[in-house]
Amino acid sequence: MLASLVTVLALTLASAPPSPQDPSTPSCRSFNSQTACGYGCKTDSNRAQCAKTPQGRCQVVDGQAVCFDPPAYVVKAYGDALPEVQCKAIDGVVACGYNCVTQPGRVKCAKSPAGVCRALAGEVQCFDPPAVVFAVYGKETPRADCRTNSLELACGYNCQNTSEGVRCSKTPMGVCKAANGRLTCFDPSPAALCAWKRALPAPECRNGESGPVCGYACTTAFSKSGCASTPAGVCKVFDSEVACFDPPVEQKADAECLASLGLAALDGATP
Repeated sequence: MLASLVTVLALTLASAPPSPQDPSTPSCRSFNSQTACGYGCKTDSNRAQCAKTPQGRCQVVDGQAVCFDPPAYVVKAYGDALPEVQCKAIDGVVACGYNCVTQPGRVKCAKSPAGVCRALAGEVQCFDPPAVVFAVYGKETPRADCRTNSLELACGYNCQNTSEGVRCSKTPMGVCKAANGRLTCFDPSPAALCAWKRALPAPECRNGESGPVCGYACTTAFSKSGCASTPAGVCKVFDSEVACFDPPVEQKADAECLASLGLAALDGATP
């Protein structure tokens, strides 16, 4: 009787489906004499693939195992609210990420939920906000946009589609201005964004001999214009020339914000 129970138990355990892999626990898989280790591993008919981070995801799409890992600054910004990634395939090409777009034989995805992808003339272009935008806005980072004039495609923020062309700033705090046959975009530096964060004033633009000039404390004299790069900067007129100077804003910048961008805080910076 006991022997029969042991036999039944052994058969039951042998026939039970394997327990699902915990995506937060690293593991290894071996296939075709190749071993892959990481998170959420998947295997296709040729190989095994694993994500490199717990937030990464692997899927088998169109018969191909593919993995995607969001950048560390994106993971930090969204935390537990990080949306799930998507994967798309076309004509044997597979890609994973966010807001994916396909064209015949091509597929691309943004690296962040705030990123965007657009297609033009059979090509796909993607844009993701730089790391400093996520450091300032966190999971409230605004979604980027794209503009096109059928010949050019530009993606980012505050996009301008004018007779001079199509341009976008790289940050929500940036600005683009068209004048005198030129289209200019300006973005505050990462150090300035870490110093003023969301309180950063909007930059202004002035028209100069060679086109628009944008920034702060802008000054114009004798058809020449100049702007400082930060709100702490200053511009003065000397002998019909405009001279501008910016103090080192790293002294005002948040040290954690700078560190997240791989920038060093100057002595005397606020903790």
